[in-house]
Amino acid sequence: MSLISSPEIPLFAKTLMGLEGVLAEELKQLGAGDVYIGRRGVACVADQEAFYRILIHSRIAIRVLVRLAEQTVGNENELYEWVKTISWEDYLSVKNTLAVDVVSFHQEMNHTVFLAQKTKDAIVDRFRDIYDLRPSVHPKDPDVRINLHISRDGASHIALDASGRSMNQRGYRQRTGKAAINEVLAAGLISLSLWDPETPFLDPMCGSGTFVIEAAMIAKKRAPALLNDTFGLKRWPNFRETLWQRLIREAEREERRDVDWIYGSDNDPRMIEVAGQNIRKARLSRNITLVNKPFDKLWIPDAKGVIITNPPYGEHMGERMQLRKMYEELGRVLKYKAVGYKAYFITPDREFKKIMPMKPGKIFNVLNGSIPCEYLSYSIGPKK
Repeated sequence: MSLISSPEIPLFAKTLMGLEGVLAEELKQLGAGDVYIGRRGVACVADQEAFYRILIHSRIAIRVLVRLAEQTVGNENELYEWVKTISWEDYLSVKNTLAVDVVSFHQEMNHTVFLAQKTKDAIVDRFRDIYDLRPSVHPKDPDVRINLHISRDGASHIALDASGRSMNQRGYRQRTGKAAINEVLAAGLISLSLWDPETPFLDPMCGSGTFVIEAAMIAKKRAPALLNDTFGLKRWPNFRETLWQRLIREAEREERRDVDWIYGSDNDPRMIEVAGQNIRKARLSRNITLVNKPFDKLWIPDAKGVIITNPPYGEHMGERMQLRKMYEELGRVLKYKAVGYKAYFITPDREFKKIMPMKPGKIFNVLNGSIPCEYLSYSIGPKK
């Protein structure tokens, strides 16, 4: 029996730095067991239904890998011999195309292109030995994508990439603005905020709309796969189409239609146009109120909700100094207009928390792309 058909499929779900904990909770809710938090990812096991459900519903995983084997290797030849022992005929056929992605932290085995070639050679040589035929390689759009990870001490893990594409690619982004936030990061930051999806959600500097779109999808209980249903495992020889379609229909029935408490605003009319295009592509126009106003003119519902935003950050010192005055004004406006709300800001500016006229609560360290950022939380109490 192949691992993919076993009662407990070993998985590793990759995510962004700082989101490992909320991903672990999400995987538990979707039916995973033996959940273990690692570095930029979470290991777990799942039966076939939970495995498919994770792919359909996860908002915080970047990729979902099926862990096939692990072995410590000392050089490329040992890697080749080990990979060749794996029963690849259980996971692909000679009619399938394949590609190999490699991440290596080993000091000597660090040529990822060569490592990918050796791994590919081992796989196709096994097929030649058994069938006198071999699968083809398709680097850009393979039927089966294989992931090899080599650590500093040579510990090697090989897996099948069930996602195929990066799962932050929801399919709604037509255009983006400067320093647009990743969809998975947006969903993860919303999860870290512990926002109650029955209460108002606001982004007063919404840019291209990623935060409000992800919030609306959460409130509507819309599975990300309902926007982009292109997953690697759908091209695997043993893909169970009937089970997948049953879970897709189940996800469609769970979706709500009455959500109307998500608000986005931006002072730049060009960004409002971009956000509007993305919101329409996501089929959320009825669920998100979008206005072209500066943050100090934004109407804030008289309720206890959440404000999450990604304030602009200047590349040059003069620009940053000007923006820091805006941060201070933003804090004063929220203290006056958003009493009872929780406010969260993601920023690479380490001076942000000193400038805001409020004391931050919990601070999370995350990456926005390759930029280290702080995710700062504030409880906005009554005026004193």
